[in-house]
Order: sequence, then C-alpha cells, then structure tokens
Amino acid sequence: MADILSQSQIDSLLNSLIKRDDAPAAPPEGEAPAAAAAATGVTGATGGMGMAEGKKIKEYDFRSPKLFTREQLKLLFGIYENYARIVSSQITGALQTYTLVELLEVEEQKYYEFNNALPDSVLLSVVDFPVQGDDDEENFMFLDMSKDIGFCTVDRLLGGIGRPLDDDRDYTEIELSILEHFMRTIVGMMRNVWLEYIEVTPRMTKLETNSRILQGISPDDNVVIVAMSITVNETQGRMNICIPAATLEMIFKVRAALSKKNARKENVEMEQLRRRNIMGNIYDTDLEMRGVLGSVMIPARDVVFLEIGDVIKLDKMEDSMVELTVEESVWFKGDVGVHNKKLAIEIKECLRGAD
Repeated sequence: MADILSQSQIDSLLNSLIKRDDAPAAPPEGEAPAAAAAATGVTGATGGMGMAEGKKIKEYDFRSPKLFTREQLKLLFGIYENYARIVSSQITGALQTYTLVELLEVEEQKYYEFNNALPDSVLLSVVDFPVQGDDDEENFMFLDMSKDIGFCTVDRLLGGIGRPLDDDRDYTEIELSILEHFMRTIVGMMRNVWLEYIEVTPRMTKLETNSRILQGISPDDNVVIVAMSITVNETQGRMNICIPAATLEMIFKVRAALSKKNARKENVEMEQLRRRNIMGNIYDTDLEMRGVLGSVMIPARDVVFLEIGDVIKLDKMEDSMVELTVEESVWFKGDVGVHNKKLAIEIKECLRGAD
C-alpha cells in the first residue's frame, strides 16, 4: 500500500509548484538576458524608467542655474495666494458678479519663455515696485491679463452681462481707459499682501497692448512667473505676474536686512526685560538699614567696667549728620529728629543710589 502524505508534506508540495509557475521563463538560446528581462517587464538599476513611471520629471539645465531657492518661491506662493483671495473679493465687488481668482503656480524661467508665450496683442501693466530701504529706482514687474477677462470686464462695467468678444480685435481707447483704472486698483492692492514682510508702494506706470515693445530686461534674464486663473461667471482666463530676478533679489536683500534689524531689536528688548525681571527680584529683597550716631575705640577693660551713668564720647561733633548704612555700606546722611513720637532721620545727602 502506498504511503499517505501528511498535511505538511501536501502544503510543501503545493508551495513548490506555485513558485515554479511564478518563475520567469529561461531566455531562448541566443537571446540576451537584458532582452528577456525587458520582455518580462523587469527593469534593472540602469533602466530606471519603471521607478519614474507616473511621475512628472522636469529636466534641470545646469548651464542656466536657478537663482532662487525653493523656500523663497514658497514664500512668494504664500504672498500671492493671499493676493489672489483679495483680488477675487475686489473684482467681485467691482463687477457685481461671481469672480474666482486662484493661484496656479510660481515658477522661475527665462524672460524670453514668458515673452514668447504672450500673444502680439495683450493687456500688460508695467508696475513700478519701489522698496523702502532701497535707493534703486529700477525695481519693476509686469502684470498680464488675458483678453477674455479684459473684454468681459469692460462689458460688465458698462452694464452688460459680462461676456467676452468672439472676434479677436484690439482694445479701443475708451476700453483702455476703463481697463487702466481697473488695473491700477488691482496693482495697488499688492501692497497689502507685502506689508507683513516689507514696505513697498507698487503703482502702475503705463498700460501696454504690444508685448514686443517691452524693454528694460534681457531675454536671457531670469524671471519668476506667478500664474493665476480668473473665472468671471462662465468666462475663464489667466493673469500672470512677471517679476525680474534683479527686483526679486533686491526684495529678499532688504527683507533679510530688516529681519536682522528686527532680531537685534528683539534681543535688546529681551535684554531689557531680563534686567527688569532681575531688578524686580532684587527690589523684593529685605535690606537692613541702620542709623549710626558715631563710633569710638575703647580698650576692652573699659568695656568690662562700664556702668549705668557712664558717658562715652563719640567721634562726631554735636551738629554733624548721622550716617545711614545699608548692609554695612553708607548710602545716606541725615539729621536726627522725631516723627510720630519715634526717632527719625531726615535724609540730607545721598552718597549712593541717588536715583
């Protein structure tokens, strides 16, 4: 009779069969192992594409390195995230209709990349951005708004329902006058979000409709682009803020100087607070004060035989002042008198601690 397999032997046999089925097939004769691995979907350490599958990878150009750190761009993201909320409320109130402004991204790139992405006809504000504590008058930035939002704004301000134009045309002089006042309001609100970090007074100097005539910045200069989306009713568009690297570097430089100054000020205030705490504890300390009429040196034998009625002559004259000692140190001098039937000393002279 054949032997009966135990349960453990049955489990071991099943596991060996499962492992044999899961193992990759041997490569055919003459086929490279790498090709067989690729056929089974296995990627080696040199491939690496399987690791990056599903992730967005952006190439880094070492010939044109970035000028700003991730922390600095994150700071700008927080500043203009607040700016987006404020502008959203402002536009909603001005147009009397639903408006949503959202911050999309803050990215550093070359200026020619930003300029090439603009159409020939734009609505672009040149913003003077003076920074308190900086004597350089060349700080500026650009604020671009898409045409759909521009024409929708004009239509709404003139009593319409807020529709963009279907035809692609340039702005008229009247439309530019309306939009200039509208853009000045939006630019002026930028001061509120920067006020917590640095004192700036942004103001729009001019409104351009041709992006190709902008000057003051080289195409290869680095800029930081703050991209926002604007939704007015059912109309969607973009608003971009282009900050040149020179302006942004000056902002961070002045902010760092102010941070150091505030740190020193805080250190001084902390030192003053520490001194006040120490002096407060000292003021609560009990000190012994004595009024010394005078002193004399006499032999020990005379001290032993002193009796009631004996007279001791002191080293002070009759009209001399009495010394007031604080813990063995003479601080004051005064005259002996009587106050409420008790001996008292009126201070006439301060030797220490006059204040």
